[in-house]
Amino acid sequence: MHVGKIVTRPVETCGVNESASALAARMRQSHVGNLVVIEYRNGEAVPVGLVTDRDLVVTVLATNQDPERVTAGEIMSRGVVVANEGDDVSVALEQMRRSGVRRLPVVDETGKLTGIVAMDDVVEYLASMLVDVSRVGRLQAIEEQRFRG
Repeated sequence: MHVGKIVTRPVETCGVNESASALAARMRQSHVGNLVVIEYRNGEAVPVGLVTDRDLVVTVLATNQDPERVTAGEIMSRGVVVANEGDDVSVALEQMRRSGVRRLPVVDETGKLTGIVAMDDVVEYLASMLVDVSRVGRLQAIEEQRFRG
């Protein structure tokens, strides 16, 4: 299955110059634990980083920095790893494992942000596959009874 089938849309975003307090307010309002930091290139939103609620706590609050003065660009993870919509879910899972991240912004073939895929999305997909596999045995037994009965 392609990542584009399990991606969360729309994705919550922010700009590099937004304050940490504005990021926290947006996360709270949207009930999310992260924001994809974007820049516009040729009119398209391109992911350049990721800010998590943990980044806000560890980098801003725990160091007594003023959340009105600290920007997303200062606390975001750089070198953001992305998944392509057409990637197989196993490819995205391997990227998460290699990079030690739980979320990947998802882009189309032009690099435009189209969503985000989280470890929970992958687990939910894999769980549904296992349910389907478990049904094969039951269906086989029903078919065998029908054939022999």
